Amino acid sequence: MPEKQFQTIGDQLTKALISGDFAQYAALMELPMRITPRDGKAYILADMTALKQDFDLYHTIIKTHGVTDIYRQILSFDRQADDKMLFTCITHILVRAQRIVEPFQTRMTLHQRPDGWRISEIESSEGHINWTLGKGRISATGRFEGGK
Repeated sequence: MPEKQFQTIGDQLTKALISGDFAQYAALMELPMRITPRDGKAYILADMTALKQDFDLYHTIIKTHGVTDIYRQILSFDRQADDKMLFTCITHILVRAQRIVEPFQTRMTLHQRPDGWRISEIESSEGHINWTLGKGRISATGRFEGGK
């Protein structure tokens, strides 16, 4: 999977999250899906109900903050098997052309399936994950806070 394909998946992910298109979002995900906060406890989205609940929380917080784009700058990718890739990127969350929080590192594991590549694991900062779940906030200085 070349970088361009990952950028396409990232763009589809962003569009789904911002627009609230759960069907498009779900089509990009492989269940069960693992969400791993760096230095925190991972959790599993085992079925569509759990995925939808997680999506709704993320979409709500994005809408609340007026997010217009999420840009993922690829740092590296590692082909771990013919059907498995690990991408590491710096994630920028934007309102128009302004960042609302400091960029942060994200890792995504993707698996190739007959109908395309699917995201099976996301590792991100604990602050980012707490924010997407409505358990944290973004400070006036552009940092994730709270959520413990």
